[in-house]
This record gives sequence, structure tokens and C-alpha cells, in this order.
Amino acid sequence: MASDATHVSPGAVLAAMDCALEPLRSDRTPPAFLRADQHDAWRRVMAALDATHGALLLEPVGSGKTWVAVAAAAGERRTAVAIVPAILQDQWRDVATRAGVRLHLWTHERASRGTAPPHDPQLVIIDEAHRFRDQGTRRVRVVAPWLVGRSTLLLTATPIVNRRADFVTLLRLALPDDALALDGVVSLGHLESAERPPLALRRVAIRTSDSRTYTGIRSTVTLAPDEQENRRGAHAVNAVARLELSACRAIRRLLASVLLDAAASSDAAFRQALRRYLALLLQARDAGGVSRALLRKFAGESLDQLVLWPLLVSGNPVGELPLDDIDRVEGLLADPSSQDSWIDTLLRCCGDARPTVCFTRHRATARLLREVLGDATAWVTGTGAGVGAHAVPRHAVLAAFGPSRGQWKVRRDLPAILVATDVAAEGLDLQSAGRIVHVDLPWTAMRLEQREGRLLRIGQQHDAVEIVVRLPAAPIEHALAPDARVRRKRRLADAWLEALAAPEPAKSVTQDPVCCCIRDDGGDASLVVVRVASGHRAGAFCVAREASSDWSTDAALIATLRRRASSGPGDFIEHPAVAAESQSAVRAVLAMTRRSEFVVPRALTGRIHRIARSAAVRRDARTLARLDRLLRFVAAPPTLGARHLLAQLADGDDRQIEHFAAPDNQPPAAPTATIAAVLLFRSPSSQLR
Repeated sequence: MASDATHVSPGAVLAAMDCALEPLRSDRTPPAFLRADQHDAWRRVMAALDATHGALLLEPVGSGKTWVAVAAAAGERRTAVAIVPAILQDQWRDVATRAGVRLHLWTHERASRGTAPPHDPQLVIIDEAHRFRDQGTRRVRVVAPWLVGRSTLLLTATPIVNRRADFVTLLRLALPDDALALDGVVSLGHLESAERPPLALRRVAIRTSDSRTYTGIRSTVTLAPDEQENRRGAHAVNAVARLELSACRAIRRLLASVLLDAAASSDAAFRQALRRYLALLLQARDAGGVSRALLRKFAGESLDQLVLWPLLVSGNPVGELPLDDIDRVEGLLADPSSQDSWIDTLLRCCGDARPTVCFTRHRATARLLREVLGDATAWVTGTGAGVGAHAVPRHAVLAAFGPSRGQWKVRRDLPAILVATDVAAEGLDLQSAGRIVHVDLPWTAMRLEQREGRLLRIGQQHDAVEIVVRLPAAPIEHALAPDARVRRKRRLADAWLEALAAPEPAKSVTQDPVCCCIRDDGGDASLVVVRVASGHRAGAFCVAREASSDWSTDAALIATLRRRASSGPGDFIEHPAVAAESQSAVRAVLAMTRRSEFVVPRALTGRIHRIARSAAVRRDARTLARLDRLLRFVAAPPTLGARHLLAQLADGDDRQIEHFAAPDNQPPAAPTATIAAVLLFRSPSSQLR
């Protein structure tokens, strides 16, 4: 390397390092129906699918992820399958038709009912993939094994909903655990404890830095609770405090949060939640306890995260509810309803003619708003849609606030306000609305961003969009802190997404190895980037060390040395240690690529070998070939779906093992390593060697 490397300035070496660490991009020509600003995302998606058979497209809400995904499916020999929320089927069908690409559509809801797609595609697209972040849901248990052996493209603008583990689950859904091993990430599980994502993650998690959606003016109006609203909130907090709820602290917290969350929305939602709790109590009385399934259904998807379910007993029921609460709840329901003074404030805020979308999590609140706002109000919930008292197909109601609002002729009067539950918060185009109202705050920043993304997207028809946020009553904010919680989760998600954003690389950076030796007083140190390749996979390691210590991928040390290199011109010299440091770094990197935390399931492989010996005695070549593929599958670091299949095989009988059709995983080729860039720091007193 020493004789082949070009000695250049520190800035040129840093640029070469950045180039080597850049995510891969396909050199194929994008389909003509993509916009120019979508080409880079498409090239990165195609490169990731070619290299690892999995990718996550994390472009912002409203940036056209559907079009990029359809473009990825355009070259497939077998028709791709898109698994999408049911409410988005028409939108996906329209995009595929306009692009001239065939797609089989399946829905999240069908998967949640336990049915996998009946098709045999090579490429699977999952829209709104954050819905698959929980490994314990039925939709994940159904879809994950079905994805094994297929390329998978996940689409979501919000990969982190509550915690980093959400992101890791999505990665494992599409990728094997060692997908980034050639970049120094031994296991995807390590990302759960990472404060910031490693640069290597950009190879499979695609977010472009210039993917802006709405570029107009956005203003935020905050509706603070008045004195009457605070009194209503205090009454709700005191009422919940008088309920016993449960002897189990986790379940008590869950039930209290459900009730107070409803109270934060409206008195109508609070009373509806009390009626649901009463029904739960009566069912528990008749059944001798309450099951975990009933509790999770009562809480809903966004609130059952409050309980660490695995720590509770797994039997049925999980415990008794205090039946004395029956009388207490009936007494609360007998009290007259409180007045929701916030409605008057909301009406004054939305009294102009600007098309407005009001989002709420609670159907009772949506129903209350429909009644107050009058017959000209459009509405969409999980059970139906309409305008005023008249039922109207959901797609027709949404079209009144979509790109073709001017051509809407479903009814004589064009509605000015849409009241919607979060069923309309994902994937839909509502660009003709110029105001969004958060009637109540969701439990996650993801849901907040999804709501706002219905308006803040490409094609928005207003130069300015107003975002109205109604804050909960002070006593409820003190008890639940929904506003602070949403802001905390949003900071975590934003930090990771900003770190993952990767602009298009400079075209002028050389691919040849470069080096620079700097004489300064900071002490001896080395910073080296090594390109690694194994078969169709490629990666790059950035390693560093001080003096003659061991090589490491420590991010803090690497950042320190980069700052040293860019802080000043220094005294550039040619140093004979370049060749030795390069060879040492290559040896260290190759040793790192051989590290693995995956433990081959020995019991299962032992059974496979025993069955193979029996097949060899019978000279059953077909079975031996099938078992050979199975051994390679068992020995390879798994995806989430492969883990499910291996667990099923381990619990199955010999016949299931003998007839299992495993994907044909070829063993990885031995990795090769080449130097991309070297930075040496030597103090003036260092001996030349």
C-alpha cells in the first residue's frame, strides 16, 4: 500500500474516508416516473436490496415513498407484494396503475387476523412498517416467517416510536443479524444501546438529506386550558384517584392512564372510558378475573406499552379487579356531564373558511365535535365516514380534502372541516387543507408527525399551514405529562433520523488509496479506513489507535482524530510507518469481521445430522440435498422470521425437519480488505521507522 498510495492533504484524506463510508448506490437508471429528487433514494434502495435483500426507506412523511417503492418493484420478474393498511389500498393501486407496475396488495389487517399473502413474490414491500415494531403482535408472527427467503423493503417515516428497540425490530424483520458485519456492527442488537446510529446503518436505512416535503410557512398556535377546563381536569384526576383499579401496580397504572388519557380529550371520552371500565369489571366478576388479552384490548395499542407484560404471569386470568369499583364507577356516571369549554376556544380558532382537519384519538370526542360543528362537518372514524348525519364512502369524504378538492361533487356543499380519528393519520393525501388541529395529544411523536404529514407534504395547496395544538388541562398534564413525553420521544427520533441523512456523494473523490502524515504535538495516533468485501456484500471499517495500542472502532477516538486533522495545516511529512500501519489495520479489520455473537443451535443441527445419516443409508439424494440447505440456513445469522421458523423446527418432529424447504443460503465468501485512506499523527520527537 505504501508505494501505491497517494500522499495528499488532510482534507483530501478525510474526503476519501467519507467517500468510503458512504452508502452504496446502484448504477442502474431510475424509472422515468420518478422525480429527480427521488433518484438518489431509489439508487440506495436498489443497492441495499442487491447486497442484503433488505432495506428501510425512511424518507419524511409526504415525500413520495410509495413511488420509490413502486419503482423498486418495476424490474421484478415475479409480481411484488405490497402489505399496506387497508385504508391505503386505493392509493397504492392508483400509484401502481399510473406507473404501469403490477402489484399484489395485502393488508395489515389481514395479517393481524392470521393470514399471510398467498403469493410467491421475490420482493415484498411493507408500508407504514412502524406497525410491525412489536415482535409480540400477531401480524409480526404471521408475516416475519413468510418473509424468509424474500427481499423486503420497509417504508416508514417514523421508525422509532417509543424506543430504539422499535428500529432494531424493523431491521431484523428485513435483514439478518450480521447484515452490517462488514462495517463493524457485529449484531443489529447492539444498536439498542447506541446513543447515535453508526454511519454503516445508512447502507440499509435510506434517508436523503434534501428530502423536503412542504417548503411553505408553518405556524403553530397553542390552545392553553382555561380555568374551567382545569377544573374539569382536576375533577377527572380526583375521580380516578378514588378508584382502586388493581392491586398490581403495573395494571393500576395502565388503567389510570387509559381513563386520564380519555379525560384529556373530552368529558364525553372520559365517560365512555368509564363505561368501558365498568364493562371490564362486570366481565371480571363473571369470569373470576381479567385476562391479559382483555386488558390489552382495553388499553389499546398505544397504551399497553405501559405494562411489561412478560413480567406478569402468562396464565389466564392475570388477576382480579376490585369489584368495589363497580359502585364507584356507577356513581361517577350518574353525575351530570362537565362542560367542555375548550370547544368554544376551538370554534373561534377555526371560524374562518380555511379547510381544516381536526384529529382526535377518541371516537366519543369525534362524535361530540360532529354534533357541535353541525351538519356540514365531514367525519372519518374506524367504523364509518360521512358528512353530518349522512353516511358517505370514506374515500369520497377524504377526497374533499385531497388534491382534487375543487372537483368534489359528492354533495352540494363542500365541507370546510374534517373530524377524524387516527385511522386517517397515515399515508393519506389531504393537501387541500390548510390547518390541522390536534384536539388531543397522541402518546407518541410518531403519531403527531403522521398526523401533520397529511398536510405537510408534496402538493400542499396553501402557502402557509397552521398547526393548532390543544394542551391538556394542567392537572392531567401533571399526572400523565403527555406533552413532555411526546417532545422527549420526538427528540430521540429526530436525532437518529438526522444522523442517518446522507446527501449524494461528491463525484470527484478518488477511489484510490490516499494517505497523509501529520507532525504535531498531540501524540502518536493512526486513523485508517479499510474497504471490505465478501461476495455480493461490501462494507468499510474506520479504525483508530493511539501510539501502539490495539485498533478499535471507538467513535469518540475517531471523532477526536478527525478534529485534529481538520484543525490546522500541520507539518505534512512522508512517514515510513504508513505501510506497517496499513497492514496492521487490515489484519485487525479482517479479525473483526470474523467475530459473531450468533450461536448455532447445536441441538437442532444434531437432529439434522442424525436424519441425514438415515437418508444417506437409504441413498435418498433429494432428502440429503434438502437437509444440506437446511444446515446452511440453521448456521447462518437469522432474520426475525428465521428465528420464528427455527423455533418451530426445534419443537417439531423429525418428519417436519426432513421435509422443511429452507432457502438456499450459500456460505459467505472469505472477506477481502483494501486500504481506502490513512491518517498518521506523529509528534516531532517520534523516531522515523
